[in-house]
Amino acid sequence: MSAAKTRRSGGKNGTGGKAGGRVLPAHDQIMQAARALFAERGFRDTTVRMIAQKARVNGAAVNYYFKSKDALYAAIFDEAFQKFGRPLGDLVGTVHDEASWRAALSTWFEFMLSLFLLDTPERALFRRLVAQERSAPTEVCRRIYDDVFLPVVDVLRVLLRMAMPDVPRERFHASFILLLGTCTCFMHRDPPWDELEIPAGTDREEWVRLLRDEIVAQICARHSFKTNRVL
Repeated sequence: MSAAKTRRSGGKNGTGGKAGGRVLPAHDQIMQAARALFAERGFRDTTVRMIAQKARVNGAAVNYYFKSKDALYAAIFDEAFQKFGRPLGDLVGTVHDEASWRAALSTWFEFMLSLFLLDTPERALFRRLVAQERSAPTEVCRRIYDDVFLPVVDVLRVLLRMAMPDVPRERFHASFILLLGTCTCFMHRDPPWDELEIPAGTDREEWVRLLRDEIVAQICARHSFKTNRVL
């Protein structure tokens, strides 16, 4: 992502803050504060002043490190992609037969379901950020879509094409978007919607595995691996 260069050390433009008893550099404190505010309030209702106040830095520090609110917002999504999505980049290259194709599908769906269902603090914030962006796309939506979302969903697209190389475009896209939607429906699940999407008392990790296995089983009941030579 073409975000502005950032400086990670503290300095005269920011005092930094604390996390877990340790002092964070101002750059990281700004990222932490902005991530929480964007997830809670959305991009448009979050101001640079709010971010600076929450990060306990002076107002000039945000522009010093990130140049603009847009660049800071894009940097948060880019950081999340590097942490969560980058490992999927090599998944297609692992496929060479039916067994490895099924394994790759399982890996992709477990990744996506875990992202939206396992509420570790980082995942929960990222889920809310994505939900905000999907509900009200921002001015930087195209950059985020191209640099963060598209590389992840294209892995699924390629894996499906390996089983459907000759299927017409419209029919293939129908299958693809229905499977993608099976995962992204968990993006919006704040109460009371979580009661519909997650059975009461269910262990989240077990629920992810059950969903993963069910989705992959349905794919494999209709399709089988044909080729890994997909453009």
